[in-house]
Amino acid sequence: MGSLLRSVKKSKKRKKSRRLGEVNIVRREDYEELEVDSKVEMIRALIPLSLMHIHELLDKEVIELAGERYTRKEASVRGQRYGSNPGTVGLSGQRVPIRVPRVRGTGFGGEIPLRSYAALRDEHEVNDLLLKRVLYGISCRNYEAAAESIPGAIGLSSSTVSRGFVEASAAKLREFQERDLSGEDVVAMFLDGKTFAEETMVVALGITVSGEKRFLGFVETDTENEKVLTLFLRSLVERGLDISQGLLVILDGKRNDIGSTALGYARGLLGPGKLSPWGGDALTVSPYLGDNSLE
Repeated sequence: MGSLLRSVKKSKKRKKSRRLGEVNIVRREDYEELEVDSKVEMIRALIPLSLMHIHELLDKEVIELAGERYTRKEASVRGQRYGSNPGTVGLSGQRVPIRVPRVRGTGFGGEIPLRSYAALRDEHEVNDLLLKRVLYGISCRNYEAAAESIPGAIGLSSSTVSRGFVEASAAKLREFQERDLSGEDVVAMFLDGKTFAEETMVVALGITVSGEKRFLGFVETDTENEKVLTLFLRSLVERGLDISQGLLVILDGKRNDIGSTALGYARGLLGPGKLSPWGGDALTVSPYLGDNSLE
């Protein structure tokens, strides 16, 4: 600390002082919208600072229980230091190893658990890898596998979850992903790829005639995979999606996937009988102005 203070004093004598740039504050709602890779980079930058505060928190509780090091203990002190054990704490969806100080009661007393460590062990944040497994299971209609991943994704251990929970969750997932769409008056549909870790989920979001949003479904695939998109879009029709009056499909032209997605739409929603030798003459594609991804 002394050397740090000296360096600060020296810096005041210089004509050009080093200043921190503008601090950008990331709000929680903005953080939640970040891709997984961006979250990981932020977490890596914050972990050393978080660990410093964690050790300070643990040391403070140890001092409360066992007093300051190398000082005469008061009569009110009820514990003494007893080495340390390896442990882990939850930091933003991952377990980080630390050394956990131990305190035991004076005399022949047993170990006194640290309340702060118990709180730090409690991990409530969603694990992106587990969330990816859940979504992959739902997308592949493997609802039981998805249900088995849900406890970990919400911070529960598998040992605390009964078989009945898994079966009930699988039934709910099946009901959600295979629900009837015939009652939805959908006039437009957004198709967009969302990245989870290294996988891509293509999400179908419907817009009703009254302007309300309806989540129709999703599939784990690359947006260029015409065969998978065809089966996915055809499944929406099989679930009752009415396209007899036409359907406006909105795509992201910057992803260079208009051509393959359009062909998948034509085959999946319009059917093979309405395809022309060029891929689908019942389809009109209007790319963004200034975007040449579709010729």
